[in-house]
Amino acid sequence: MRPTLIALIIQAMLLSGLDVVWAQSKAPLPGTFRVTPAATGTQWIRASIPLGPQVLTNPASLRLHDGQSQMTPAVRPLTWHHGEGPSIQGIRRALVTFLYDFRTLDPVDFRLQTEAASEPRIGSFPLRLGFEGDRLLARGSNGPLWSARLLAPPRTASTPPRAELVESNQCFLWTRFHFADPDWPRIVEIRQDSMGGLVVVAHLQRNQPTNGWAPTLGWEILLTANQAQWVASPGSPSSASGPAIHSYEQGAGGRLVFGEDSAQLYHPTAPFQRRGWSEWTRVEDLSWRYRYYRSRVEEKIPMQPMSWRRAEFVITPRGVAPLTPALEPPHAITFAIPDWQRLHAFAETPDLSAYPRLLELLEYHRLAMSRSAAMGDDWGNVTGYSDGSTQAGNFGMNRLNHCPPLFEEGWRSADGRLRQVGLLWCDNFYDLSIWWGAKARGGTRYNNIRAQNQSPPDDDQAFMWRSNSSVNFCTKGYDSFYLAYEESGDPRMLEALQAQLGYAEEHLHVDRGECRNIGDARDFVRLYRWTGERKHLNEALRLFRQLRTKLSTGDLFDQGGKPLTAEPPFIEDDAAGLKVGYAKPYIIGYALAGLPELAGFVPMEPKLREVIVAVADFMAASQDPVGGWRYPHPRSSHVIMGQAIEHAWQLVQADRYLGPQASHLDAIERVLRQRIQGWLLTGKLFAGLTGWELATGKVKVQQEINALYPHPEDRDFRRDYTEGRADWGSSPPEGLVYFPEVLAFYLKHRPASRLMEAPKPDEPLGQVLSRVKVR
Repeated sequence: MRPTLIALIIQAMLLSGLDVVWAQSKAPLPGTFRVTPAATGTQWIRASIPLGPQVLTNPASLRLHDGQSQMTPAVRPLTWHHGEGPSIQGIRRALVTFLYDFRTLDPVDFRLQTEAASEPRIGSFPLRLGFEGDRLLARGSNGPLWSARLLAPPRTASTPPRAELVESNQCFLWTRFHFADPDWPRIVEIRQDSMGGLVVVAHLQRNQPTNGWAPTLGWEILLTANQAQWVASPGSPSSASGPAIHSYEQGAGGRLVFGEDSAQLYHPTAPFQRRGWSEWTRVEDLSWRYRYYRSRVEEKIPMQPMSWRRAEFVITPRGVAPLTPALEPPHAITFAIPDWQRLHAFAETPDLSAYPRLLELLEYHRLAMSRSAAMGDDWGNVTGYSDGSTQAGNFGMNRLNHCPPLFEEGWRSADGRLRQVGLLWCDNFYDLSIWWGAKARGGTRYNNIRAQNQSPPDDDQAFMWRSNSSVNFCTKGYDSFYLAYEESGDPRMLEALQAQLGYAEEHLHVDRGECRNIGDARDFVRLYRWTGERKHLNEALRLFRQLRTKLSTGDLFDQGGKPLTAEPPFIEDDAAGLKVGYAKPYIIGYALAGLPELAGFVPMEPKLREVIVAVADFMAASQDPVGGWRYPHPRSSHVIMGQAIEHAWQLVQADRYLGPQASHLDAIERVLRQRIQGWLLTGKLFAGLTGWELATGKVKVQQEINALYPHPEDRDFRRDYTEGRADWGSSPPEGLVYFPEVLAFYLKHRPASRLMEAPKPDEPLGQVLSRVKVR
């Protein structure tokens, strides 16, 4: 039997004279993972491990070694490496679950080993669960412990539920029960671990034709216990609702501790949803009635047709660390960068020890990413960052293509916050943003129905009401669901992936209205790279071949596919721009998201390289000297500074294929300098530069600028640097998530000293920064 890659790495280290110290190195070594426990004592660990080709072919052969003893985890393969054709070359990602006794809070490294496969072990679970009528009943060794009844609209269907087994092994049992109903279909999922812990989640869908409010949704639980006491979570705001009622509206968490063994009952997501309450009362000497209201009709929680709302409860033994809002154990788990690079080939963060302010800025971006998620009724949706706020606003672009970088930076930096933001964003997208209706199922709803001249119920402005149909140019980023499935093993993520793929294959085109859809080539190419399924590569090729029919002057293209106008008029807004054929930076940059990677697979495809070169050169040439791109036209009055990071990232993708181009690196440098120098001066992100006409009061509304100039060259854009208004402190997701990758690429080719050099007073960035307050 030939040695695995892990064994070869270890052997090479030993031969080189290096000590293999698994728990004391700065970062976990390749072929290991590190667990930093959130609590001492026996805890259950659940980790999705990345594996190289041929490292693990039989899940029953995996063993873990902590430096002193060996253990056999439960292993659930999630995805597989693929060779040419249908051949499988080992497990790509696998969920491992095991129990471990942590004596201290110090991290422990676990080394992966393989040996002869053993017979699978049968799980032994302390609780025996079953449905009796409409109640879920839990029994222990001494009889009934509790029963739970879902508080939801009554079913009108009488068909029994369909059981779906998600995972079954000696440590973990995950089952979903599908209850059909014409109006309120639902799924109840039960996740049970061998320590006696339990997660129960009810998913309720609104199968009704109109927008409205969520019904009463929650759980009623009857407990067999001689005592019960509410314990507030550390740091939570106090609840003023009374001794037997706890409100979650202010973000206060807590748990009900009950029984002689002090089991704990709680709701990990409730403090973040900022709705509902828990109440409890003694019924008899040895029983309590506990109710958790995720929503009540009178609260008017938005719920659109075919969307989902959820209500969960968790019961765990005393001493087990509380689960995270993603319903996972809270222990920090990290892997070696090379283990990730074998799967995703991303760049490592460069050594910035000589530039501590750049390290500080990287951490600022990670914190901003983690604070770009909304709370409340749209909890989990990632809309953007605002300086000084710990949560995002209600409104955003509602597109998932900026989610994968959250996972990648989480792996690269070992920052578990970013992984969780990515998982919760995918959860939110599944529930509220994918259109699950029969017609055009699987597409993405358009953000903010007010933009479509529709009014939400009661003119509600506290929630981002989406469209009740699919919109093809919003349907992107579905490769995120593949990554979310690999991280969590949640079958809902595969359902979302397949639904969005099916929609994109049928409804998403480049030659029928929206040339920006060429950006979806990235989704398909990455899925091809990860799965080996040729159909994904064919879909990416289909999109490019459609784009090829719309190419215009110099291998560029217009948003709607119109021929480019030789001498366009001055364009200040989209309404004016949509009537003219012109290359729009915001739209045309999408070609660089996936086409460079596609070219690596099909280098001889006609026009492919030419389009990559033409678009990249256009993006570099159309950049404003201040380090951003104007919107919508390269000579419009407003410069979007925050989003410039995404355009710089698009140039990075091009140059990974073409090789570093000096003009492209110059453009990337201008973006990074405005981000770095602006932050060093103000402590905030440079968000945008508003034209001098609005800033000085020459016009009252932006659209009036259209009438001032017949042609783009008639406007003096240089006055923006000395008279325009600089906006600071906010960023959309794309202005944050790509920063680490752009910085890493730039520093492979140019020194950091160029970025740290202050701008000259007479250059555009210097003129803008000279007018702002220093922090």
